[in-house]
Amino acid sequence: MLPVVLEGEPKPPRPKRRLLRLLRLFVVLVLLGGAGVMGAWMRLDPVGLREKAVAAVWHQTGRVLKVGAVQVHLLPYPSVSVRDLALSDMPGGARPEMLTATELDARLALLPLLRHEIRLEDVRLTHPDLLMERMADGRANWQMQPPAESDSPPGGVSFPSTPWRVRIGSVRVRDADLRWDDRRAHASGAVTLDSLDLSGLTGAKPAIEMQGHRQGDSSAIVSVSGQVGQLFAAERSAWPVRLQASLRIEGRDAGSATLDGTLSDPMRLRGYDVAVHLAIGRLADLNRLFVHAGLPDVHDIDLTARVVDLGSDTAPMPGLRQVRLRTGAIGSVPVVRGLVLDRLAVDAPTPADHVAIETAGHYAGQPFALHGTLGTPAETLAAARSVLGSAMPLDLVVDVAGGSLRLGGTVGGGQSALDGHLTAGRLSLPGNLVLDHLTADAHLAVRGGSDIRLTDLRLDSAQMTLDGDLSFLRQGGTNGVPLLNGRLHASRLDVDTVRAAAPAAEPSGDGGAPSAVREGAADDAPLPFERLRQMDGDLDLTADRMRLYDEDYHAAEAHLVLRGGHLTIDPLHADGVGRSLDAVLSVDASGAVPRLSADVRTLVLPADWLAQAFDLTPMLRGSLQLVGSVQTQGNDRAALRDNLGGHLGLSMVRGQIDGNTLGRLLGPDASAATRGTSVALRCLGVHMTLGDGRAALDTIGLQTFRLAMTGHGTIGLAQQDLDLHLMPQLLIGGSGASMPIVVAGTIRAPQPRPEAAGPGHRFMLTIGPSAAMGDPCPDALKAAREEQPGPAPDAAPKAKAPKVMNILRGLGLFR
Repeated sequence: MLPVVLEGEPKPPRPKRRLLRLLRLFVVLVLLGGAGVMGAWMRLDPVGLREKAVAAVWHQTGRVLKVGAVQVHLLPYPSVSVRDLALSDMPGGARPEMLTATELDARLALLPLLRHEIRLEDVRLTHPDLLMERMADGRANWQMQPPAESDSPPGGVSFPSTPWRVRIGSVRVRDADLRWDDRRAHASGAVTLDSLDLSGLTGAKPAIEMQGHRQGDSSAIVSVSGQVGQLFAAERSAWPVRLQASLRIEGRDAGSATLDGTLSDPMRLRGYDVAVHLAIGRLADLNRLFVHAGLPDVHDIDLTARVVDLGSDTAPMPGLRQVRLRTGAIGSVPVVRGLVLDRLAVDAPTPADHVAIETAGHYAGQPFALHGTLGTPAETLAAARSVLGSAMPLDLVVDVAGGSLRLGGTVGGGQSALDGHLTAGRLSLPGNLVLDHLTADAHLAVRGGSDIRLTDLRLDSAQMTLDGDLSFLRQGGTNGVPLLNGRLHASRLDVDTVRAAAPAAEPSGDGGAPSAVREGAADDAPLPFERLRQMDGDLDLTADRMRLYDEDYHAAEAHLVLRGGHLTIDPLHADGVGRSLDAVLSVDASGAVPRLSADVRTLVLPADWLAQAFDLTPMLRGSLQLVGSVQTQGNDRAALRDNLGGHLGLSMVRGQIDGNTLGRLLGPDASAATRGTSVALRCLGVHMTLGDGRAALDTIGLQTFRLAMTGHGTIGLAQQDLDLHLMPQLLIGGSGASMPIVVAGTIRAPQPRPEAAGPGHRFMLTIGPSAAMGDPCPDALKAAREEQPGPAPDAAPKAKAPKVMNILRGLGLFR
């Protein structure tokens, strides 16, 4: 059948003719491509390429690119090599170039040259040195601004009529030095980048692989990988950020971190909104990276947070939208000495939630636990950043040693207000003081950080019931020193039970000697009188009922006034049964030489307290009544002792005296009456006149139930040398014996011996009824109290007269 061809229809092409057309098209494309390649190759003049690159970098960044020798290679693939590369720093930078490198090698794409674009792939930098710096005003050298169109590249480089661009697809860096100096954040450092690989730089999400170490410490290695936004975008745009980092120290995993979020202004590192997760085995390991950070020893840190930029256009301000923190042991807290935490937990699930905190640990050896809430994340960060310059709510509970303290209110912002509630089964205070079954409430107000007021104080314990108010002005006293004012009123006060039971002093052995006062070097050490010039004060202390050293008092009051280094306690008064406390004390440290004075009508102090104050082995136990008037001056113990003047009486009834110490003072003949470490004391009365470095004792009277003694003498205040003339009387039943003795030596080593006080300077021993020897207590107490009232001693014991042999045995004459 013959084919039918309709008129007006095109004839189908023949196969050979179709193949011929394809071959012609291929030849045309090859010729055009070859012509393009040859055209691009014609542009690869090294000098021209260098000028184009310099001009392109100038056009894009406003920075000067210095390029040494340039070589262009066609085989095995088009490439370019550059020697001595340098990119200039910003005006006012720390050095002329922010980036230098000895060599750059890269593959060169030819066809983009036809579009006036220099595109480099697989860029390899040899020994680059990069400085990243930010000024205090926020200018940073990575912030690059294109120049004005009228500006031309420096150095005589011609600016082509058609602008060129430089684009880099990927970068590989080995053995690079990176330094940074952030003057705004006060941070600087230097690291060595062992490797840095940047890929996909022309895309929207370049990839980063990096590994490096701090210069000088190659065993602490940091690795970073992830993606950021387009580095060389023509217009600024937000970056997606997804980075992972890890730290290895001495071959072990020390920590890891991830960041995932966005950065709206990457050139200024502003506008961040990122989720952060940190896992660090030991925070102190980071000191290997940040050698001046002084990071504390915190273990097992696990932190998840969302960090956002809440600052204005000019002032950055990091904020928290979410936080979850868990730690293990915290070895030491820098701001609180002696604080050790076993764990710490911090939570704020949303920006509106208050930050919950929970921890436990030890403070000064005492275990405690704390829990409660702070402000919202924004409030807490703002308060911490401003050092409580902004307000923050607070509600915390501290449990410690069987008690708890709750604080609630607001802190910071120039006006803090807190309500406190304290409970404790037993609270130990400085100075060996304790309070049992304690409850206390108070309101604390702080204005401007300098006006602190404690009001509505209510305290109740087994030892006292107290109320009052206190105020503290940081710049309110003489010459701007702090000023403490207030009143404290006790409806009941038991001083005896407030003082915790002190450990009993070890008794001295029969052959031992009591310790002396401090050595001369300690006596010459200046006393801290300057502390009286560091604060002023005015305190009123009152007590309706007071128990002091086993005696009851009422209407007790003390008014303390401290002004310009001059402390006065006037009055110091309390009414008791049989005697009243009444004294005026003054310490004037306003001048170069402090002056001390005391006018004591009656003052009661514990004997062991006085022994401790003068560094003497406790010889007496009980309440000592002091009466007299003394004055002295000086800056140290030695001067105060040498300048001591006035008169003073010491008395005690129903106390105790160390028998071994008394025995060394009186000699072996008195051993029958002084044997034992504690001897009941019926009375003691001593009166003295002070002056010229000595204490002249005009009255000495003492009686136990086996010994009575009277006498007089002197004691050197500095060397404690003794010149005592004593008449001890051994009481044996209704009879006794006496022999005068003289005591020389020192308090440390007394030297008693019989004194020739009889007619013709003969030694005298008197044996007879004890009643004939008289009771030394009335006269001794009257002289020691300077006729002030005081408690009476117990009645003298009555006993039958013993046999003569018992008397002689008591004297030690027979065994």
